[in-house]
Amino acid sequence: MKKLLLPLLAAIAIPTVLSIPTAIKAVEVNCESNVWKNKSRCKDKDTKGTNAVDQATGLDVIEFVKDLDWKSTKRDKIPWSKIVKVKSALDGNYELAVFDRDYTDSFSTGSKEGAVTKWTTDQLRGYTYSSGGCGFWTCTYERASINDFPGVVELYISEKSFRLYGDNGEYVLPQAFIDEVKKSNESTEFNLKLKSGSRSVVVPVGSETVASLKRLFSKAIQSWDKPQINLIAAKVSKQKLDTEEIAIKTLPSVVMLKNERGLGSGFLLDNNGLVITNRHVVSGGDKEFQLVGEGGIKAEGKVIYVDRKLDFALLRSNGLKNTKPLPICYAAYPTPGQSVVALGSPEGLAGTVTRGIVSAVRYPTGDLEGVAPNYVTLIQTDASISPGNSGGPLVNNKGEVIGINTFNIDYGRSQNLNFAVSMVDVLKALEVKGDLYKSNLNKCGNIEE
Repeated sequence: MKKLLLPLLAAIAIPTVLSIPTAIKAVEVNCESNVWKNKSRCKDKDTKGTNAVDQATGLDVIEFVKDLDWKSTKRDKIPWSKIVKVKSALDGNYELAVFDRDYTDSFSTGSKEGAVTKWTTDQLRGYTYSSGGCGFWTCTYERASINDFPGVVELYISEKSFRLYGDNGEYVLPQAFIDEVKKSNESTEFNLKLKSGSRSVVVPVGSETVASLKRLFSKAIQSWDKPQINLIAAKVSKQKLDTEEIAIKTLPSVVMLKNERGLGSGFLLDNNGLVITNRHVVSGGDKEFQLVGEGGIKAEGKVIYVDRKLDFALLRSNGLKNTKPLPICYAAYPTPGQSVVALGSPEGLAGTVTRGIVSAVRYPTGDLEGVAPNYVTLIQTDASISPGNSGGPLVNNKGEVIGINTFNIDYGRSQNLNFAVSMVDVLKALEVKGDLYKSNLNKCGNIEE
């Protein structure tokens, strides 16, 4: 899902950012000295914001307002390595985050370069920056530049590594990584590696940031009660459907999820307005979304359940009650070579349909271990899945949902590597019971007619 960081950057002054020509290493300085006391590095130690206690978690936080009047000259500086509560003064929505920065500031030339990261309980957001300046000996007139982190980054904590795939410098944090941070101590080493041009750059994450993340992950991750779901066998065609027929039957039950943070996709799971999507689609402080259906039909939806391990979430929408749910293939995994259709809203283009085959059915291994838990079944497909498709249905040639579109790893080195989380695993996690043993059901658990 493509997120929107601009409102936050507009409300909070973060240094202008850049591309990294060399490995970054912070240099300790004496901010009391005449040489350094007026430099930006030392001035940045003076942060504003309001010290507060977050009532929901009991955490000590520094509170900032994110939606300032555009004419306001107040731009508070972010305190690095602290738990920050970024809150809307208009609707009260907020998120807790930890910001970290590692950079160099040349005494001789005044040039600066570095990396800034924003960590929440769900995501990493990162970018690099560089700019010129004036130092003791000379001035450099390098034009300031800012670049999102590349499509792939690697996290190294203790002896574990996690490869993350993302878009626009944003990545979903796997639960296994969060568990490692929660086990960390003062001696834990944490580094982030990314590509800059043809070279790899290592960005160390400070121990104070790790300690703040440990507190954040330990107290700010919400627990949810599983809703009771009654799954009824659906009526499906005995014959295989072509793509056009699948689209006609499926699209009325597919919705686009929108809020100020971005957008994603979802689909109806029952006729009481229950919508299922990816967990990373609804990550962040906001729990209410606008749901846009076929023909521009709009309704409001509220998050009622999140499963961090299998990366799915449920929303309830009164405005979508009586909307026909999609038939679910809950009794069997698909087989390689089977035709499939992916539906959703890539880049906000609602009602988009792509087709392909099931390339493989696999458990996460190798690079995929950092993206999905090792006990979930992934459906690999060459049907295109792009940002905004996340949460939409992957259906078989009878229109039965076999998976939730989740991510791709197409970054120039490979093509058509798209993945969906199996609906069999999702419904098992929700403890949904189906009519598995009736003689008139097909292999997916539905009634053919």
